[in-house]
Amino acid sequence: MPSSDVRKILILRFSSLGDIIMATAMIRCLRKAFPLAQIDMVVRADFLELIENNPHLDRKLTVNRKEGWRGLLRLKRETDRQHYDVIYDAHRSLRTILLMPWLKAETKLYFKKPYFKRALAMTFKLKSLIRGSKRMLERYIEPLESIGVHYDGLGPEVFVPRKEGGADGQKWIGLVPSAQWPGKRWPAENFRRTLEKLLQETHEKFLVFGGPDDHFCEEIVRGLPEERVRNLQGKLTLSQVFEAMTKVKICIANDTGLMHVADALSIPSVLIFGPTNSDMGCLPFHPQSQVLEHNLWCRPCSKNGQAPCIRKERWCLTLTTPQMVVEATQKLLGSLPGKRGA
Repeated sequence: MPSSDVRKILILRFSSLGDIIMATAMIRCLRKAFPLAQIDMVVRADFLELIENNPHLDRKLTVNRKEGWRGLLRLKRETDRQHYDVIYDAHRSLRTILLMPWLKAETKLYFKKPYFKRALAMTFKLKSLIRGSKRMLERYIEPLESIGVHYDGLGPEVFVPRKEGGADGQKWIGLVPSAQWPGKRWPAENFRRTLEKLLQETHEKFLVFGGPDDHFCEEIVRGLPEERVRNLQGKLTLSQVFEAMTKVKICIANDTGLMHVADALSIPSVLIFGPTNSDMGCLPFHPQSQVLEHNLWCRPCSKNGQAPCIRKERWCLTLTTPQMVVEATQKLLGSLPGKRGA
């Protein structure tokens, strides 16, 4: 299809937080290739805030998980009215696989998931099959090369509206002890010990991020000085989380969606990988970010950390000590222009 014939493009990527953030590089590259085209995107309703302020998108559509098939039928009727030239399934979930044959477009493109290689790597530990894999944000763009879209070498993006009087500089260190799957969470007591050490060894202030159900955040901050540690767990919407993250200068996180938000805001991170593996495409983009992981024969054991661990000790996570995280954080603090941790 000649690029001059592309007037309307639809992207399907229903979830999740980190995946949608990583897809923002692809959205930007699409806009560069088709500056005059209408570019629309469909996400799950609870993730609309992720793309609401993205200037590269025209229409932001949603599907609601609770609507089931009715929601997908509503989406089909909407896409039929738009007469899209290109529809890109950037998700390849069961719902998008079932939906795509019913959508009308001259060109349909599909994200290529490495199901077979990933299964071999996880089941038979043939890790060489995924070693050196491209970042996920680059892989999102590969199917679009057939219509003239190319990766620009830049990272993901988050667009946070500026609030008058709200910019007071990046003062805080952010802690993200949560993860969607419990198997990816570094022990809460390790986050607590890390926080205690950093409070002793630096003059830094800390923000703790977590969702409504992440009550372990309360145990992490209990008894610590409130003037230096703020627990934001369950108190913020996604948009408010993004705004709070703009005040963070270093992020300490599990392999979870907020690490990609930090990346999109050009915040260096200390990342703790456990059952998942940085070779699976989710490496941070920021060049100063530190990844702490261990080359164990059993890693990776699952795509997103949902598989039960064969060892009660969970070595992939517990071999990373609070002291290692403190040292990595101190190293980043020392590399920030004009700023020191102590």
